Amino acid sequence: MHSPGDNAGTDRSRLRRSRGPVRTARRPADRRDASEIGDGKFIPSNIRWWCSGFYPGSLWYIYEYTGDKTFRELAEKNTFKLYPLKQKGTDHDLGFQMNCSFGNAYRITGEQKYPEPIHTSARVLAGRFSPVTGVIRSWDFVRKGRDWKYPVIIDNMMNLEHLYNAGLLFGDDTLKSVAVTHANTTLCNHFRPDFTSYHLVDYDPADGRVRRKETVQGFSDESAWARGQAWALYGYTMMFRLGGYKCYLNQAENIAGMLLERLPDDGTEFKWS
Repeated sequence: MHSPGDNAGTDRSRLRRSRGPVRTARRPADRRDASEIGDGKFIPSNIRWWCSGFYPGSLWYIYEYTGDKTFRELAEKNTFKLYPLKQKGTDHDLGFQMNCSFGNAYRITGEQKYPEPIHTSARVLAGRFSPVTGVIRSWDFVRKGRDWKYPVIIDNMMNLEHLYNAGLLFGDDTLKSVAVTHANTTLCNHFRPDFTSYHLVDYDPADGRVRRKETVQGFSDESAWARGQAWALYGYTMMFRLGGYKCYLNQAENIAGMLLERLPDDGTEFKWS
């Protein structure tokens, strides 16, 4: 049997030999990979796709793990493809996009070319916060058949990491306050008594009252959309790690307990979103 150290060395070696990420060096400046299908072809996306930060973020993690400068070069190139997004104020996905890319880049390298887009994008994201509702608006569009006024989805908990990290990095208490207020309001309004979360809560922007609770991507309004529960678990764990507030740890533990109770007898997690 291999020791953990042996396995780690083998994993690093395999990552160094992988050529998949290297193929992306030929991608146009405004394109990046979304996924790979069975015949080895990549499905491209543009930089505004909500997942566009995941690929450069993954490259930064691989570089951090292996020390292979090839991955660092690819990470830098694909991170700066997202630079124009720093002023994108049309949805909440800026946290996903910029924290995974520029946030990891600065955390790992400490280079001073990364902080400015981090701070700029965090301020833009915070601009979607309303003191009336106490939350950051997720979407500006209204899906056909709905009448949303101020939709907020549980996914938004993930974007608070970008705000709080930027608040710590730049001594910007406003960014931290927005993150904490959003987390507190979501804790009050998004969760059922069994600690499952609704996907979307729609607020009245005039007075902050909750208009409706529903699910857009899950099975039904009263179902526990699996990916949304994961967003909630990570979000409150992260907020406890950054802010130290015990109520966030309690919420994360309750969400985790709910999820563990729903696992099958063999403890294997379900494979769908």
